[in-house]
Amino acid sequence: MKRTSLGYALALITASALVACTSGPADDAGSEARTVTIDTIAGPTQITGTPERIVAFGQQWVDALLEFDVQPVGYVSAGSYGDERELFPWQTGVANDAVMLDAAAVEQMGGAVPTEAIAALEPDLILVSGIASADPYKGLPEIAPTVLPKDTTVESWQAQIETLGEILDRKDDADRIIAEGNKFTDAIASDLPGLSGRTAVLSQFIFDTQQLVVVADPEDGAALVFDSIGLSVPEDLANSPDISGGRITLSPERIDALTADVVVVLPNGGTGDDLRKLPGFTALPAVTGGGLAVVDYATVVGINLPSKASVEFSLNKIRPQLEAVGS
Repeated sequence: MKRTSLGYALALITASALVACTSGPADDAGSEARTVTIDTIAGPTQITGTPERIVAFGQQWVDALLEFDVQPVGYVSAGSYGDERELFPWQTGVANDAVMLDAAAVEQMGGAVPTEAIAALEPDLILVSGIASADPYKGLPEIAPTVLPKDTTVESWQAQIETLGEILDRKDDADRIIAEGNKFTDAIASDLPGLSGRTAVLSQFIFDTQQLVVVADPEDGAALVFDSIGLSVPEDLANSPDISGGRITLSPERIDALTADVVVVLPNGGTGDDLRKLPGFTALPAVTGGGLAVVDYATVVGINLPSKASVEFSLNKIRPQLEAVGS
């Protein structure tokens, strides 16, 4: 799948831990002498003191900052998929004076990193996520300490919260935020015990190219969200020889391979009614069993670029389908 804005939303996500942190001893300078080291794909990043002007160049980082009640001075926008400020529905807490950074600048979307716009914000920390390569971001550390992912993938929201807890010297808050997020998904698993042992996938049907794209990697962010409530990727999809970059691309003739009990699907360029007109679609287990959730772009992003807030938003959106399968 091309790395369009939709491809960005369906980027391969792992649960790799982001952070390897060490704190230097305090001296007479107090917290300003505190140094934290974060391992990234571009090497270690050292952060001295507690940053106050933070640019969140990644949707997950916007959400993570809000969990700590920290406002970004600049944020990467959701583009036309967001509201009038180009924010997703769970990001309404971003202050009005925060500067929006053009979504088209995100490297996966084919644009250049807006280095000058970021520098103009005079940040003392830049947070980047969801990148395919560190190369376009090499100029950012010249502006301010820059935290990139540990690998060329998007990290888990829990790892990002842990990282911010270290950077902001707020480990207790980080532990609380993670516990709250885990409590939400644990409650769904408890309320719907029938989800245990059932299967789920995130997908999109691209009408222009007549392709069904299924996120089939069990270590993908979406798969890990589903796993947190008892669902797993179907084995036939997870073990398919057709997986490339964590995804399987199917023609309409192979739509019967979509065997999951819960299917969350974005009709890219069409509607739910258009999906149902595809030969064999109405016979899928998710359709006959009530587990089909036809969703919008924001819900896809909420699952595949997960944060505490986005997971809550998106799982609430598909709660009826989860109840149909898990009750």
